Amino acid sequence: MSIVSRSPRRDRKVRAGMVLVLVLAGTALIGWGGLAAWQAVTQNNGSTAITDGVHMQNVATPTGGTSTTCTDQTSPSGCGVIFTVSNITPGYGPSAVGTVAITNTGSEQATFDVSLKSAAVTGADSFWNASTDTTLCSDLQLTVTDGETSPVTVYTGSLSAMSATGIAVKDSGGSAIWPSGATNTFTFTLSLPTSSPNTDEDSTCTADYTWGESGA
Repeated sequence: MSIVSRSPRRDRKVRAGMVLVLVLAGTALIGWGGLAAWQAVTQNNGSTAITDGVHMQNVATPTGGTSTTCTDQTSPSGCGVIFTVSNITPGYGPSAVGTVAITNTGSEQATFDVSLKSAAVTGADSFWNASTDTTLCSDLQLTVTDGETSPVTVYTGSLSAMSATGIAVKDSGGSAIWPSGATNTFTFTLSLPTSSPNTDEDSTCTADYTWGESGA
């Protein structure tokens, strides 16, 4: 009978080799996602982007009347009248009939302009041809000046001919850029020439004005 004997040293080498293989296999499984692994996470929450706003305040004060304040956010079409004048006859004026204080209440710098939205004549004297009794708005002369220390004329001419006109910041040297919080007051002056025709008699001219603002 043959007897096979193993060397203790050889057995130890075999066992060590098996342990090494198992360790390597386990490491490979962890590295390849086969077993749980350590993790780390960072997170950025609540990032925001906030816009500036273009907004204005309008305070209209007819001469001898009460001031009305409005804003583009709360009452853009409910601003008060600039002037209410009666008993006009040929040769009337020039008379300051009202003011408007404009303020840039937005967080953004802006440019402003003023323009005539509409002008219409009503109540013409029936003695004259009603189809031609519509001249009062064009015959009335309007001048708009600003509130500079040395006032600047924004517009002068026929009331009905006024177009969009840029307005400057008060005492800025004519700068058209209004920073947030900037304000200026504009005075409206009316006159009616002595040459006013009969078609202006017993008439009412009603004018609407628009103040525009654009981000600069």
